[in-house]
Formats: sequence, C-alpha cells, structure tokens
Amino acid sequence: MTETHSDTGRPSKSRGWTSWFHWHEPGTSKEEKWLIFKLDFFILLYTCLTFFVKYLDQTNVTNAYVSGMKEDLKLEGNELNWFTTYFNIGIIIGGPFFTMALTVFHPRYWLPMCTMIWSFFVLFMYKAESAKTVYILRLFAGIFESGAMPGAFYIIGSWYRSSEISRRSTIFMFSSAGGQMFSGYIQAGLYKNMNHTLGLASWRWVFIFDFLIGIPVAIFGFFCCPNEPRSTKPWWMTEKEREMSIKRLEEEDRDAYEATWDLSTLKRILTSWQLWAFCVAWGAMECTCGVNLQRWMTLYLKSLKVDGHAKYSVEKINDLPTVIGCVELVWMIISAAIMDKTKQPPLIILVLGLFQLFAYIVFYVWSNNDHFMMAVYYLCSAYGAIAALISAWLNSACGGDKQLRALSTSLMISVGYAVETVSQQFMFPTSDAPRFQKTKGYAFGIGWIVVMIATPPERNSLWLGNLGVKFPESTAIARSVVRGLKFSLRKEKVKSCNA
Repeated sequence: MTETHSDTGRPSKSRGWTSWFHWHEPGTSKEEKWLIFKLDFFILLYTCLTFFVKYLDQTNVTNAYVSGMKEDLKLEGNELNWFTTYFNIGIIIGGPFFTMALTVFHPRYWLPMCTMIWSFFVLFMYKAESAKTVYILRLFAGIFESGAMPGAFYIIGSWYRSSEISRRSTIFMFSSAGGQMFSGYIQAGLYKNMNHTLGLASWRWVFIFDFLIGIPVAIFGFFCCPNEPRSTKPWWMTEKEREMSIKRLEEEDRDAYEATWDLSTLKRILTSWQLWAFCVAWGAMECTCGVNLQRWMTLYLKSLKVDGHAKYSVEKINDLPTVIGCVELVWMIISAAIMDKTKQPPLIILVLGLFQLFAYIVFYVWSNNDHFMMAVYYLCSAYGAIAALISAWLNSACGGDKQLRALSTSLMISVGYAVETVSQQFMFPTSDAPRFQKTKGYAFGIGWIVVMIATPPERNSLWLGNLGVKFPESTAIARSVVRGLKFSLRKEKVKSCNA
C-alpha cells in the first residue's frame, strides 16, 4: 500500500525497519537523483569542508597547548580557557550580523570570503610570543568564523527537502568531529617530524598547515557555493534543475520569498516560537560544555604520571582523543537513521542525553582506571549527535522564511557560545583539569543535561513538535530551564551538607 510522507507531501512506498539507511526518498525520479547528486557534490561538500576547517582552526590551540605552546609562552594559569573565551566572544559579536548579511549579500561570495580572512588570522598565530597576541588573533578569528555554522545551515536549508536535511546535517556535523580528529593527527605528525624545522616549534607549524588547508577551501567556495534557488543560477546547474529545486521546496511550503529587513520583519521574528524555543534548547545543550570533551581528555592524558614521568608521549596525547570523533560519527549515523524512521527528535535527544548523563556522573565520581575513563570519554561523544538533530529540526521548522531561518540560526548559535563561554570559563577552568573538583564542573553539567533531556512538559511545543504554536507558549521552555536548574542546585546543596 502507498503512504504519504507527512513532511513532504510526496507519495512513497512503505518502508520497513531494514531500509533506514537510504540517501533518496522512495519514488525519487532519475532527474531528481541527479539534481541531489549535484547538490551533495557542490553544497554538501563545500559546507563540510568549511566546517572541517572551522573546527580544525578551533581545536588547534588545544593541541598546540599540550605540544609545547604552554612551556614556550610560559602559560601557567587559565590561558587556555581565555583562548576559547576570546574566540567565543568573536562568535557572539559577529554571529547575528554575519548571518543576516547572507540575506543581503550573495552567499557564494560572503561565506568563502569569511573563510579566507579567518585563515589569515589563524596563520598569524604562529608568530605569537605571548598570550595577549593569541587573545587578539582568536577574537578576530572568531568574528569571521561566526557565520560559518549558521551560513552552512542556511544554505543547506535553502536547497534540500525537510526529509533530506537530517541526513545531510549528520554528515555536515561530523565534519566538525573530523576537524578535531585531524587537528590531533596533524599536531602529532608535526611534533614527530617537523619540531624545530626552520627554527619553528611544531606547535607553530600547526597554524601554518591549517592556513594552507583553509585557503583552498575558500577558493573552492568561490566557484561552487550557490545562492538561494530563486536567486542567480549556479554554473553547475541547468535552468530546468533550478526550476526543479524551487518546485521541491514549493511542495513543502518552504519556498523562500523575497523580503526586506525592517521593523515588521524583526517583530515577526522576535515573536516567533522558533527563535526562542531553539535558542533555549541549544543553550541548555551548550551549558554542558560537551564541545570541550576532546580538550578534557587531552588534559586528562597529559595529567597522568608514572613514577613522576608522563605516562603518554606527546604523540599519544594528541592521537588518543581523536577516537572521540570516530565514536561521534557512529552516534550521528544511528540517530539520523532513527530520526528518519520515527520523526521523533525529542525521543532521540532523550536517549542521547542519558548516555551523556551517565558519562558526567562517572566524571563527577571519578575512577582511577585509565582504560575505563577513556571508554567513558568516548561514550560521552553522544553529545555531538544532539547538535545535528537540533540544527536539522530548526531548518525544517522555519520553512521558506529565510530571514527567520537566518536570524534564528545565528542567535541560537550565539546564545550557545555565550553560555558555553561563561560555563567553560568558571566551571571548567584549565587549572582545575581534569577533575574540576573546586568548581564542581561536572555536577554543573549534570544539572544542565537533566534540563536538556527533561524539558518536554506537555505544554512545551518545541519538544512536542507542534509547529503551529504561538509565541507565548514557548515561554514554557524558559520556565522549565529555571525549574530544572533550581532542582539540580538544590540536590547538589543537600549532597554537600550530607557529606
């Protein structure tokens, strides 16, 4: 019997549990498959490469820190936290403006230009002789990197069907894990083969290599990154394919219309449920600081001693945490497959959150078994799949309203960076790594994981997926966050008193 996709309106054949892993919707014509292949090759490949470079450049400072930067620049306090803080401040400042610019300027020029500029700021870090220099360069790198993630979400949401976005978002989000992985591999290789080559320490070479990787990606973007379907036709697409692209979105009532930025537009966006609901959801996720998982494991391995000597070599300290990215890919593939089958993001986020919750409880209690702790670090990478689910959900929920999609995405990410900046600075300071006992960082994270996975009260439209909700109802999310935080702090206080 033939059934209809609720999110696309297209007829399709009934699919069984064995057909979770598919790239095209059943019933897709050869012409549309060829179009999707082009979209994947040019759009998905470009956004993945951009995100790969972004996280390569975002992670390199941690790898440099444990590979000689700390000693050469005489870093004794929480400078590594401040490197992240200044970078995040740049993201917070630039995010909304750089993303709103996508609706005014052509994305095919705007996004690659930002990639090229931030790559130069990354390059200049190889000359740093003090923490202050790194602070300034990280700030400006963050400003120009701020449009990368929302810009990629914006482009993906402008061309793909709702049913196609979750799979592409999974691949896209994994490219961030790939960037983190390869940053470790690059630093380990440079430490082994190029340390002090031409008078430069290996940690300085990593910034040069990252620059050499970023520039070709920017050039690729100038040639391959498209604008919206109703804008100019990209050179790699026929007019018939562009019309098909527009029709694909029209079938879902997601066809982007032309509009200008004015007070009425801002009012419409600021009173939308999407803006507030997803900002709170993403903010709760980032309060756990799970994005720093690879850094925590790197610092953990560096802290291990045997008879007063480091237990692991610099190469191992850079290599072992990269497995987190591999496990993260597994989480992403599984969650995307289940999402494609069930269309239930809340349920999947709940399960992923429980795995993250278990890991944080272990971190809080701690264990002296190195192998067990490393396994828990790898398990905690379930965090990465949550981000992919929320971003794909937002893209679909905003439909063809490109301004709502652009501003909601950028503000969501800016809010996330804002709360993560404060959380990692005060709850997870480098000087207290890897256990963070003084600040009770992991207990703080546990509280926010509970908020993240327990936010679905019956009236909360975000978690129920009721896309017709009005703005006042979305305030239930904020109330839920406050209640969850109060509960977690109360439990922690009682536990401290009993101890």
